[in-house]
Amino acid sequence: MPVVPVNKSFSVPRGHGEGLIDPPLDQARSLIESNRSLRDQYDYDVQGQPLGQLIQNAQKELLREAQRHTTVYRDVDRSIGHDQPIILAGHQPQLFHAGVWFKNFALSSIAKHLKANAVNLLVDNDILRNPSIRVPAGSSSSRHIDTVMFDRSIEAIPYEERAVLDEELFTSFGDRVDGAAAGLVAHPLIGQLWPAAIEAFQEHNNAGYAIARARHRLEGHWGQNTLELPVSKVSQTDSFYGFTAHLLAHLPRFQEIHNSSLAEYRRVNRIRSHSHPVPDLAMDGQWFEAPFWVWSNESPHREHLFVRSAGDGLELTDRRQIRVSLELSADADADRAVEQLSSYAAKGIKIRPRALITTMYSRLVLSDLFLHGIGGAKYDQLTDAIIHRFFGVRPPEFMTLSATALLFEDEVQGLRNDLRRTKRLLREYRFHPEGHVTQSPEVDRLVAEKSEWIQTQLPKGQRAERHRNIERVNFALQDRLSVESAKLSEKLDRLAMELRRELPFASREFSFCLFSEETLRPLLLDLSRAAP
Repeated sequence: MPVVPVNKSFSVPRGHGEGLIDPPLDQARSLIESNRSLRDQYDYDVQGQPLGQLIQNAQKELLREAQRHTTVYRDVDRSIGHDQPIILAGHQPQLFHAGVWFKNFALSSIAKHLKANAVNLLVDNDILRNPSIRVPAGSSSSRHIDTVMFDRSIEAIPYEERAVLDEELFTSFGDRVDGAAAGLVAHPLIGQLWPAAIEAFQEHNNAGYAIARARHRLEGHWGQNTLELPVSKVSQTDSFYGFTAHLLAHLPRFQEIHNSSLAEYRRVNRIRSHSHPVPDLAMDGQWFEAPFWVWSNESPHREHLFVRSAGDGLELTDRRQIRVSLELSADADADRAVEQLSSYAAKGIKIRPRALITTMYSRLVLSDLFLHGIGGAKYDQLTDAIIHRFFGVRPPEFMTLSATALLFEDEVQGLRNDLRRTKRLLREYRFHPEGHVTQSPEVDRLVAEKSEWIQTQLPKGQRAERHRNIERVNFALQDRLSVESAKLSEKLDRLAMELRRELPFASREFSFCLFSEETLRPLLLDLSRAAP
């Protein structure tokens, strides 16, 4: 197993109906068996508790809480035992594109075939930056892209905290999307989705959860059988508190491993940015930055969590208003710290994992197989190195999945090909005009002169003369192509303009809710049916 981040890339599927599944779905069973076998070999102590025991407890908590969360709004299949494998995926609770949604269908398909538990995590510790989607509007002869809001914009806060601010804007969103797209898209899914989102909003005033519940109910109508659970709920389990306490108790060692592995990842992948894929964890005097967010009910804006030793324990702060302590040391059990973290949560202090810890905990602890998208899979090469170096264990394998669904027929590739051909022909007119001019005695003379100059061998210092004479002949021949060149230049400008106009409509990033059921349902089901 490599202990250095490897430079592995994934190609985004480009064509409509194309998918990326790496490794193939039929290897899911062997991946789960391999990951479970790895887990049996783990020999690592988490504040007095074997890592294997922490995993067992965490998985029981996950399934219990996921069933509790999901049964509130849709039926749950309870026939799968808690001792069966857990397959996990996750994404922000948003109106994502169809390629992201494909993971949910693959999750259900694999779990059904292997009689496993399927859980999709709602990554509500991320922030809602833009409460809108891009919608194609107008008519087939004159189309453009509109931005349609489902709520007012405010300073970005986590999905967990993001209530709907403008009820009228939220409840009218479906009709406004449908109206904008009416001339271009027939029967978009927004018509099925948004009434359920309004119902969920009225039960629980949270924008992300309303969207997630509506989408999950639609998946149920399409025969998909999964559970869902917000990361915020995972973050309030005893097992996660214990895992958090362990990282905080060993934070100097974790930070050194994190930053050195990050430096290697950047070097291997030739990344110059100091913020990509994640920033280094900072150290300021006695304060060590931890890989967690912290905020409070009173101020629901994510802040970096800093920790320092204080007496026989630790002091935690956002360096603004929050300052709490933990009775915890590197070689002590975490029972008291777990109680304290739970107590602080009850008082409205939220400690949530940052992206790297979210996937680390999901892969190492919560699941027997994790399904990643392309972006997550790329940065988890870094996570693999950190898991190996910090816990001393081989990281579990994961699958990488994505797909492409195009809302409109892709005319971009044809335009790009035509553009390349036109550019190539213009270049030939410039450097090899003899192949395109009408033959005449004068043309024959010029072509012969050019050929003679090309074959003339001159000393190094006199080669500029040969170049000048070849250019002179080319210019003379180009004069005979002036009309054709002008037409090609006009064509080039026209093609470039058409390409700029068509590019936005060839995007794979349009929300899944803009597609019709007739288009999207068979596409996603067919891609996810490859027998594991």
